[in-house]
Order: sequence, then C-alpha cells, then structure tokens
Amino acid sequence: MTNKNNEFSLKAISPIDGRYASQIDEKISDINSEYGLIKKRLYIEIKWFIFLSSLAPIKKKFSLNKSEKDYLLKIDKEFSIKDAIKIKDIEKKTNHDVKSVEYFLKSKFDSHKTLKNKKELIHFCATSEDINNISYALMYKDTREILLKKISDLCKIIKTYEIKYANIPMLSRTHGQKASPTSFGKELKVFTSRIEKQFIYMKKRDIFAKMNGAVGNYNAHHFVLPEINWDIETKKFLKSIGLKQNQYTTQIENHDWLAESLNDITMISNILLDFSKDMWIYIMLDYIKQKNIKSEVGSSTMPHKVNPINFENAEGNLEITSALSQSISRKLMSSRLQRDLTDSTVLRNLGVIYSHFYISISSLIKGMNKIDINLLKINEDLAMSWEILAEPIMTVMRYHNVDNSYDIIKEATRGKEINKDVIKDIINKSDLNKTIKAKLLKLEPKDYIGLAKKLTLKKN
Repeated sequence: MTNKNNEFSLKAISPIDGRYASQIDEKISDINSEYGLIKKRLYIEIKWFIFLSSLAPIKKKFSLNKSEKDYLLKIDKEFSIKDAIKIKDIEKKTNHDVKSVEYFLKSKFDSHKTLKNKKELIHFCATSEDINNISYALMYKDTREILLKKISDLCKIIKTYEIKYANIPMLSRTHGQKASPTSFGKELKVFTSRIEKQFIYMKKRDIFAKMNGAVGNYNAHHFVLPEINWDIETKKFLKSIGLKQNQYTTQIENHDWLAESLNDITMISNILLDFSKDMWIYIMLDYIKQKNIKSEVGSSTMPHKVNPINFENAEGNLEITSALSQSISRKLMSSRLQRDLTDSTVLRNLGVIYSHFYISISSLIKGMNKIDINLLKINEDLAMSWEILAEPIMTVMRYHNVDNSYDIIKEATRGKEINKDVIKDIINKSDLNKTIKAKLLKLEPKDYIGLAKKLTLKKN
C-alpha cells in the first residue's frame, strides 16, 4: 500500500474504507462504490440503446452495424476511473447523476463517425429510476456470488470439525446448567444445517427490476410507438441481463425483492451471531484451545492471553450487518405515492452491509482455522457430572412403571452434590429388576450421547 493510500485509510471515517479495507474482497468495493454504480449505469444505458435499436420500428431509423455495436461495448469494457471522474465533473454542472452518464455517453457518440447521428436514442423512454433500479439489482447479483462463495467456504471449514468430532462426547448446557451430553460435532452440525437452509433461499432469490418509464405505465413508450408491445419487450431486455421483470410499479421498483434479499443476509447474520457467541463460550469454558500466533499480542498487560478476537470481531460486524439490513429493508418498502427520493441515499449504503457481512465471515474463517478441541477439559467435566444420568435413570423407571419416578429422582438429585457413588446408590435402591439395574450401573456420562454421531454424519 502506498503512502497516499495509507493516508486515505487513516483518515477514512468508515472502518470499511479504513481499518478493514484490506479485509474486503476488492470486487465488493469495485461493484458497490460510486465508481461501481456509475459503471453499471453506463452499462445499462449502452445495453438499452443496443436493445432499442433491434426493435423493428426503431431499427428503421437507428439500426446498428457490427462496428457500431463493438464500439459501444468497448466503451463499457474499457470504462475507467478517469471516465468516472469525467462523469462526476459533468454532474457538478447538471446536479443530476444519471443525466451526467447520458451526457458522457453522448460525447462518446460525438466522436464516432456514424453514431453521432443516433445519439438521441440514448436514454430513450427511460427515467433515471429505470437505470438506477437495474444498476442496484445487478450490483447485488454480482455481490451475492461473492458472499455465497464466502459462506460456502465457512461451512466447509465448520464441517471438517463437525465430522472430526462427531463422536466426541461433551457436556451440554441448558440455561447455563449442566445437561445431557452431546457431541461437539453434532453441535456444529446444528449451525451448518441452519446456514445451508438460508443459503438456498439466498441463492435462489429472484432479482427483479423495471424498465417501464416515469410512473410504470410505459406512457412515453406507448404514445410514440404504440405498435411495440413494450411490456413484453422490456421483459425480454431484463431477462437478457439476468433479471426478472416487476410488472407493476410506480416510478420506482418497489424494492420488495431487495428487502427479502437483505432479510436473507439478516437471517444468516443472526445464525452466525449465535455461532460466534457459542464458540466464544466454548473457548471461555476451555473446551476449545486457540492456536498461539507468536507475533500476536493478546493483552497490553497480560502476556499469557490468547483472546478469541476473531469471534468477537465477527460478532461486532454481524451486529452491524443485522441492524443495517433490518433498518434498510424496512425503509425500502415504503415510498410516498408514485415516488419520493428517500430511497436514493439509503440504497447507497447497501455496500456497507455487504462489506460488514463479508468481514464477519472472514473473521469466523480465521477463528475456525485457529482452534482445536481440549479433550482433557471436556473429559474432565464429563467425569465430574454424574448428575446428568438422572434423566436416563428416571426414563427407565417410567418405562418400567415405577410410581412417581420423576419425583423420586428429583428428591434424590436436585440441588445436591452428585457423584458416581450417589448414582449407584439411587439405582440399587430403585424398584427395577437386577438386569435393568446392571445395565444402568454400566452407564457413564461419556456414554450417554444418544444418536449424536449418527445425526452429525447424516446427510441433510
């Protein structure tokens, strides 16, 4: 990083552009920055122009030959920061972001021998919102691929531990108290199964857009060229760039799909938030050991510490992701009558959500790559927790019709110090027959994990 970039990073207000800039995939920045938005606008103006020129009535006046089409596509392909700056300079005069893109494109037409006579077809029958809503839809579409890949990478790492520790007994805790044993692998499986369900929803979520003019009725389109089935043709156009058509809108696309997509991110964020906290607690309980990275400092005053910073960092970023996603998704679904401009500034913050989400997943991946199971501590806790066998003893007594089974075991165990000898005494004093007693006397806390292994290794 150059000194100039370092200075920018140090002076950045947002940690996305400052402290965490190096932790974000550059593609996310390219796609969701002001530059990325301008680039998408230009792309759509070009694609719309090419599409219009292919429609029969328009083709008579504005047909494109291969050379002209190649020239237009080259403008998009070679679009640079310098070009974006030129557009921003135009915006200083026009005070209109989308119109500035149109003027920039017209200047490109002016420098072409034949296209300069066709430039009035640029932005034909389009409103700014037509260009903007498609831009944000494509920006999300591109970003989603990056986010899904990152989520998949995290799940793969969790699953390696899931399988590795499928049969490692571990004391569980309900309400923070000792409870029936589980396996560490099965507890991880709970999270991957939850994430994968939401992953599918996020991946399959349809992305909608509109290209229907000032208030959604194709008013100008139909008045000038009533012979064109505009609702059908615009549907074809949107499909050609990977989007579905929202047929019924005001001036703005209603953002329902985007709110749903943000809710997908919220759901996964909340699951990962739960996961982050659980991993933090397992580290606190000493069930998980973290690898010691020699160059890292855990505390400015306590040299021995290896803090769970990656899980804490993930937790913080997930809280921000969830809060922003919920707030913005709620706002985007409301617009006064046929249009107000409040969504404009809100939409510009979508990249902030995607970035915090990406950082949180990266932090979890780092954290998961630095952990290992502390079998000694896990086994020690199990060996000291004979009270958890109260459940199987009581259940066996119930099955064999011993009166007041629950109350008998409750009286013998609740709030008392329980060890192996106490459990043996309870079993021996029960009204169960010798064979059943013998089976119970062989049971140890580490053996009481039910179908944990089978459930862990079972395919969803």
